[in-house]
Amino acid sequence: MFTKTIKLSLAAITALMLSTAQDSQAREFADIYTECGLGAMIAPKNEAVAAVTNVTWDLGTTAISSNISSEDTCKGGQAKVASFINDSYENIEKDLASGNGEYLNTLASLAKKDTQSNEEFISTLRANFSSIVASNDYSEMTTYQKSQKLYNTIY
Repeated sequence: MFTKTIKLSLAAITALMLSTAQDSQAREFADIYTECGLGAMIAPKNEAVAAVTNVTWDLGTTAISSNISSEDTCKGGQAKVASFINDSYENIEKDLASGNGEYLNTLASLAKKDTQSNEEFISTLRANFSSIVASNDYSEMTTYQKSQKLYNTIY
């Protein structure tokens, strides 16, 4: 019975993927399992763990559905930005204070909209960030809370 369920699940997944085929620049099937879904969130730097997590957790359904419904949540999108902010917050904070720097430029290239220039993104982010820093509770926040506030100003 279990084997039949797996076969039916794989058939449904295949049918779903074929019915939502995208142009030639579409994400490769294997990339979906390493760059999307729960696996990519848990292990963004380890493709093997990401793929195993996606397949083990729900046969890759969340990876496939996130690729189709919200492509920006896959690697290179919001999860990658969140991870970068969390890992580099103190350096980003310094770059935001000075208005330039390697970490700020990297954040801009990861998070800005296609229609936005780096300068426009950084200018807007600095203005929004200044209100975060000016809040009464900023000095009491953990690095994680500060990272989350910064992330929320972007998205």
